[in-house]
Amino acid sequence: MDLRDKAALVTGGAGGIGEAAAGALLAEGAKVAIVDISAAALAETAAALGAEDGRLLTIAADVSKEDDVKAYVQATVDAFGTIDVFFNNAGIEGRVAPLVEQEVEDLDRVLAVNVRGS
Repeated sequence: MDLRDKAALVTGGAGGIGEAAAGALLAEGAKVAIVDISAAALAETAAALGAEDGRLLTIAADVSKEDDVKAYVQATVDAFGTIDVFFNNAGIEGRVAPLVEQEVEDLDRVLAVNVRGS
């Protein structure tokens, strides 16, 4: 697949599937923005991916916050001119406990990231 001159945005891009997807997109020639809540993890991932030719953008943001989503979409468009691929990969497990022991706030956070998060 030839993705030269294409721009991709990957949420949850600082590890696991997101990091692998970002690496694959870069290998196919795409410009890639990776978004993650952890700036430190983003720095480690950027170093591991080794894209030093301006094709990798890292953005620390919370996918469950509308203002953050607007900001990272705009930052990607500003850097690359467009977004051709949007991989909504961010997700969290949340607190592991029987449902009757879950707090509403914990469930709200999981739904905010996994369902509403972009």
